Amino acid sequence: MTLTLAIHSSKGGTGKTSIAMNLAVAFASTGKNTCLIDLDLRGPSLCSMFEPKTHFWINDFLSGKCNINDTLTDVKGEMGTEAHMYLSFSNPDIREIRDLVSKDRDWQASALKALMNGKRELSEKDLDVIIFDTSPGVEYESINAVAASDMVIIVHNDTNACTSCTEQLINGVYSLLDKKCGIIDNMSHRNIIDIIDTKRYGVPVLATIPCMCEIATRSKDEILVHTEPEHLFSKSIFSIKEKIEAMK
Repeated sequence: MTLTLAIHSSKGGTGKTSIAMNLAVAFASTGKNTCLIDLDLRGPSLCSMFEPKTHFWINDFLSGKCNINDTLTDVKGEMGTEAHMYLSFSNPDIREIRDLVSKDRDWQASALKALMNGKRELSEKDLDVIIFDTSPGVEYESINAVAASDMVIIVHNDTNACTSCTEQLINGVYSLLDKKCGIIDNMSHRNIIDIIDTKRYGVPVLATIPCMCEIATRSKDEILVHTEPEHLFSKSIFSIKEKIEAMK
């Protein structure tokens, strides 16, 4: 059965996309056919890491212009993963992003229906894991991704604003949608890897990843799970993957 994850955050700047990308590689490198979909439609970044090999974006699929399979790029050969690793890109053109902001609720409702249908089509493709990299906060498209997922992984940092908003998301969104959840404390200022709180707001804390200055100075398209699987960050990602699988 295909597992669908939404990687979400209450605020921008938590390292959500880095977690999503490295987690996708971790699953694919251990034999799980994986698809990572960039649903951060207002701030696309996946296309800065990889070159799309299709003329269709996930935006086109959500608007009913193509099938979801038309948006996929397989990077198994490029990444050398054991299993297939498919990517679906969000259109980075500023005109497309401006157009998205003007979309009404009817479009968002049809986009959710399309996303649910796309999830079913991908499941029939023998995928083991689908990962939605969402936009932060409570924009329609991020809530659509949460609604279409089986489990939500919320990436959190130490700021007061993030802490307050994370609690609101868990109690006001995820619980209402009856979603399994896990928290990742990323870029923690505690400079430790031991999990201090095993649970927060009734949700398991999967990992504490300390702030690592050397990661911030690396190339934006470097995926540590791929290039340095023995790095502390990579080991944390593999540990998170195992905990997610145990939560299914």
